[in-house]
Amino acid sequence: MTPFLILVVGVRPTFAVGTDLVYAAVAKWLGAWVHWKQGTVDMALVKRLATGSIPGGALGVLCIELLKRHGIFVDTFIRQGVGVTLALVSLVILFRAIVGTELPAHWEAAFEKHQKTATVAIGAFVGFTVGLTSIGSGSLMMPALALLYALPAAKLVGTDVFHAALLVSVAAFLHWGTGNVEWDLVPWLLAGSLPGVLIGSLLAPRLPQRVLRVGLGLTLLATGAKLV
Repeated sequence: MTPFLILVVGVRPTFAVGTDLVYAAVAKWLGAWVHWKQGTVDMALVKRLATGSIPGGALGVLCIELLKRHGIFVDTFIRQGVGVTLALVSLVILFRAIVGTELPAHWEAAFEKHQKTATVAIGAFVGFTVGLTSIGSGSLMMPALALLYALPAAKLVGTDVFHAALLVSVAAFLHWGTGNVEWDLVPWLLAGSLPGVLIGSLLAPRLPQRVLRVGLGLTLLATGAKLV
């Protein structure tokens, strides 16, 4: 959504990030509520992730404000940050599509040994990227959770969505407080997303998952290159 707002709608990058976060917060809480009712949320894991991601998200928003105060043209910086983050996300998606989610044995052993610390650290990194660019709450977090935790797929998704709802809400609130939200766009984004989600949900199970992942990865990589 952030690249779309920047490249197609022409919204300033700083406002695109804040507007995307507000829109995403509403959408993600709906999904979070459904997953919570279904019992597909690992609350202990959500708390561990939030321990790193909430401060990380606040730091991302703070960085934007510090750049403004030091006279740096923040829109160019944010645009490039979104581009780099998209490129990183695309590489993660392509890696999963081509190689899979299995790690070498020695990597897996290292992760298991430092699982709690790694979870907080990954939460902090993803939180920072979300606060700074609005990207990463699902696209970076989900692969990390799949590598770190041997949870059922439904619980991985539910935990990711519930945590993302918390993180995005905090980041959205902070962007709102700094005036980085185009409120007129939010209802239109929500109105357009509902049929889009419905169509996508109907199509996704009928298409080869590997093809979808490769196509998505290449699209994000191209979009990231255009923004940088």
